[in-house]
Amino acid sequence: MAPAIRDGHIVNSILRPDETEARKGTQSLQRAIALLREVTACGSEGLSAAEMAARASIDRTTAHRMARSLAAEGLFDYSRETRRYFLGPLAYEIGLAASERADLAKLCATPMKRIAEETGDTVFLMLRSGDDAVCVARTEGSYPVKTFVVDVGVRRPLGVGAGSLAIFSALPLEEREVLLKRNAARLAQYPGMTVAKIRARAAASRGRDQAVGDVVDVPNVRAAGVVIRTPGGRPVASLSISAIAPRFANRREAKLLAILHREAEALRKTIGRTIA
Repeated sequence: MAPAIRDGHIVNSILRPDETEARKGTQSLQRAIALLREVTACGSEGLSAAEMAARASIDRTTAHRMARSLAAEGLFDYSRETRRYFLGPLAYEIGLAASERADLAKLCATPMKRIAEETGDTVFLMLRSGDDAVCVARTEGSYPVKTFVVDVGVRRPLGVGAGSLAIFSALPLEEREVLLKRNAARLAQYPGMTVAKIRARAAASRGRDQAVGDVVDVPNVRAAGVVIRTPGGRPVASLSISAIAPRFANRREAKLLAILHREAEALRKTIGRTIA
């Protein structure tokens, strides 16, 4: 059977059985990873199979089947009470194994502690992971009002959150536009976040290696983030601080940014060699 031709292009070629199976296997793997990514992004809240399907743009029946399989292998935990899935013990073991190669939390523990002690605020280490920024460490400050705006292990589209935006704004324009296109549908999960808004904020932060703004969906809380670059200049991570909005007033915002820049520069070579 000849392949179908439309406008001079092949639109439906015939694959050998082994090629068809390979393609199906790749698609299944991609869908399973998409589900893992969505459950990871929700942290301790977890997701139902239906929510996973919607967020990952996967058929509900397929999402249910894959979620059960991932739970059977230990990558997911399933709560019968809430009917929600969470990261399972195997996911934790994989994370531990990966951390042996590049334990960023350990590398940054002392600088983050120093920032928290100096400012009294909560400090976050965000790492770029593909289209996202992932929180890999968090250190509490002494100020009594805590602002835990993101949990360790949670990922967000690049550009959402001060630390994530700092990384995003330091990327080349072409790369930023590609990321915005890929993440556009996911931004609807974050109130007030749009492609246009992230593009404008990135433009305002461009060339400064920093970003400051109100925290998404958390009233009266602000955050400031500063990029960490490799020795070659590639933006790979960020240090950020979150606190109630009044703690950013009266020139304190500039002081917080100066502290973050100081520690980010001190960490640049160490973290750069580890994750480059």
